[in-house]
Amino acid sequence: MPETILALEGVVAVYGFSRVLQGVSLAVERGKVIALLGRNGAGKTTTLRSIMGLVTVQSGRIDFEGVELRGKPSFEIARLGIGYVPDDRRIFPDLSVEGNLALAGRHSPRGGGGFWNLSTVYELFPPLREFRARKGSVLSGGEQKMLALGRALMGNPKLLMLDEPSEGLSPLILRGLVEAIQKVGAEGMTILIADQNLKFARRLTDYAYIVENGTIRHQGAMKELWEDSEIVRKYLAV
Repeated sequence: MPETILALEGVVAVYGFSRVLQGVSLAVERGKVIALLGRNGAGKTTTLRSIMGLVTVQSGRIDFEGVELRGKPSFEIARLGIGYVPDDRRIFPDLSVEGNLALAGRHSPRGGGGFWNLSTVYELFPPLREFRARKGSVLSGGEQKMLALGRALMGNPKLLMLDEPSEGLSPLILRGLVEAIQKVGAEGMTILIADQNLKFARRLTDYAYIVENGTIRHQGAMKELWEDSEIVRKYLAV
């Protein structure tokens, strides 16, 4: 039987007086790459931020390896083994590439002792090795995404969550990112990808959830979703 590493049950999340998630339930199996799809504003980012303790969760349960995450501070959630790459990347602009990576490794309880370290991250993203002395602030958007992903990997998380990783990337950079995520998944990493780009998600995932207006509207195999033009038109077409 596949083992569930993360499960959300009836999660209701709010920003101020606005209820954004209306009872989201989903499950992520260990070692799988899962997509959370939806248009802008559908609730994808709020779902990831709820898992990380960055928004108020009014009700529901968020279970990670048998531990209830609801109410825990973000730093404790990260220490449990969840790596999070937000859509705005949040790298340290005044630190070098290598400084960003090394800092992430030093401050993680799993950093330095797992598969992912400076050597393996540079192997995954060769441009980062070339630019290792450059400050984060002078990197291009695509290079910053590489750095943000590499920094998350330096903590050797059990679950990696990526928010809108394909957004704003050129086709060439996007192709490289797909290959990198495929390699990370091949090493056994569990990955949850929130994105609105179905073509991008199709290349990486076997199973998908679709969120709309803060509610899961569809779930199933990616192959079946790709072939269901009515579902795609209803929930994903721009």
